[in-house]
Amino acid sequence: MRISISTAFLLASICLAPITASAGSGSYICAINEVYECQAVDGCKRASLDAIKLSAFIVLDVDKKQLTGAAIGDAGRTEDIEGLTSTDKNIFLYGTQGQDTWNMTVSLETGALTGGISSGASSFAIFGNCTLK
Repeated sequence: MRISISTAFLLASICLAPITASAGSGSYICAINEVYECQAVDGCKRASLDAIKLSAFIVLDVDKKQLTGAAIGDAGRTEDIEGLTSTDKNIFLYGTQGQDTWNMTVSLETGALTGGISSGASSFAIFGNCTLK
């Protein structure tokens, strides 16, 4: 069976398309690439995921409004998302855990993840990427 160049291009385009296809529903797997700890006087410094007890991979279930750590060999901790808004371009989420607050934005056009955690005297800036699970 022969596939024309235009058919192959169409198939490749569908496979490589941004995550906009679901318009903010379903499940996404997110990889956390960078974390920075920021303090008022000292500024920001790169931090490890272990230092803030954050998994390198997170499953975002928009329909269930839950985040689950997805580390290999770990059962994963699930947190409920307190607030979730989805537009045709972004998913916005936020929540609290103890005395910490967090927020996250996922671009449905590029898959880019940006987020933050406010914790006592410092805050953490988080950057990563998400794709449909």
